[in-house]
Amino acid sequence: MMKILTSENAKRIAENKALCRLVQEDTILGERKDGFPEVGNVRPDGKKYSEAVAKVADGYKVYDELIAEGRLRPEVRELNYTSGNPLDFLPFPGAKGQLLKYLQGKKMHTYPYSEGDDEMRLKILAYLEREGFVNTEPYSFADIDECGLSRHNLTFTNGTSQAWQFVLEAISHPNDVIIVPGPNYGLFAIKPEKANGTVCMLPMEKEDGYLVNPEKLDKLIRETNERLMREYENAEYIPRVVAFVNANPNNPTGKSMGEAEVELLTAIGNVCKKYEVFVLDDLVYRDIVFDRTRIAKPMASIPGMFRYTISLLGLSKSYGMPAIRAGMVVADEVIIRKVINLIFRDEDAISAIAGEALAGAFNATDERYEMYEAYFSELRKEYVERYLIMKAMVCGIDSIKEEEREKVRKDILKNAEGLDVEDVLEKGIPGVDILEHLEPESGFFLLLSFNGLKGKRYGEKVIENEVDMLRYFYKAIKLRYILGSGCLWPNAEDLMGRFTFAKDKTELVYLCCKMAWAVKQLE
Repeated sequence: MMKILTSENAKRIAENKALCRLVQEDTILGERKDGFPEVGNVRPDGKKYSEAVAKVADGYKVYDELIAEGRLRPEVRELNYTSGNPLDFLPFPGAKGQLLKYLQGKKMHTYPYSEGDDEMRLKILAYLEREGFVNTEPYSFADIDECGLSRHNLTFTNGTSQAWQFVLEAISHPNDVIIVPGPNYGLFAIKPEKANGTVCMLPMEKEDGYLVNPEKLDKLIRETNERLMREYENAEYIPRVVAFVNANPNNPTGKSMGEAEVELLTAIGNVCKKYEVFVLDDLVYRDIVFDRTRIAKPMASIPGMFRYTISLLGLSKSYGMPAIRAGMVVADEVIIRKVINLIFRDEDAISAIAGEALAGAFNATDERYEMYEAYFSELRKEYVERYLIMKAMVCGIDSIKEEEREKVRKDILKNAEGLDVEDVLEKGIPGVDILEHLEPESGFFLLLSFNGLKGKRYGEKVIENEVDMLRYFYKAIKLRYILGSGCLWPNAEDLMGRFTFAKDKTELVYLCCKMAWAVKQLE
């Protein structure tokens, strides 16, 4: 029997047997829900989430509570720094131009193929090869080129999130393990468990500069496989580690592994090859690395790694086009065939617009590369300026390199809009810090430590953990951000938060001033 609900709307649902059945099966549908969609507490097979993923899911419930509380204070300006939106900047001209050309052409009346348009795939293939993608163990098909690749090594998806889902379905069986370094993007950690897989977190630690340590990865894969052998000894199928997530650059740390880290990348790749584990190479933030010489090196460009690598690329983060949901998968033909089959079964085909936009952004023409240099030199400058504003106001102006200090100060004063910022510039925000090795090298996220505020009081309440910290900031200044546990921060004792700085400069200055005020109210 469905439990008795008291609201008038719930009673109306109970009167309709067809609707009542749905609510009985999924009680969250019984009431209107604002905020984030429901991520659930269990996998489809009924098993509980792994510990790290459960913390990510719990974090979304906290945001729902805050949003509900915020509706009671509509007159107070909300400071929402949870967003994954890139900076409000013009879309990449090449992608925009290709879209306009397509919309004005004569192909809109035809359905796209499940694998995408071959002309667009070939354009992108030429780009990938110019960026160093190479298969040193090619097949013998007639269309395999000198790099060991063909158009059959890539297909399009509705964004990289959907690419993730299809890839996970393609490579894993129930209870197989996906190793995710922490910190990382929390929703990508939930997705494997929504496919009845299991996430195992590999902590990235200060002693390793918050980069993957290949020896620790080797040990974790070996021990996990040994444990699974014992646990499923009598099962028809023995699960195993099937993939390792290599977000490069990383969200949220902004750490990028480029040519200077080729030995590290090669070592990571060799560990994965040793255990027959795929590398899921997430390159979506690649092009907004602050220093062009530090651009992330694709794992598939390392000789011998292509057939063990599944690369994800898209237009949402670097190219300013999240609204069109354009992503792609680059991998061995076997993987691509499986993904295309899943696309066909799930939705017949991906929108042709995605492939057109991707080919406009990722092609091998000199014109594209000239456009790229002009576009990204300006975009990177905008991101660096915003990051330095936050760093100067959180850590104090003296934390900025001497040669950049005066420029950053003037930028802050210009965007202060009448706020008194001098005290914050001089002292920073006491108890708030950017941990060593966590200054971002790319992207638009900043991890802040609130460890210096642990034990502080407001009224009768004591800040003991990161949820207490978030609740206080929301109560004091209506601020919300992503919890450390929401992005797989490996140390539960730390009070961490992920903030976007893809905001107007005036908003960032205002945020830091409000945070400084809120911190002063603590005892």
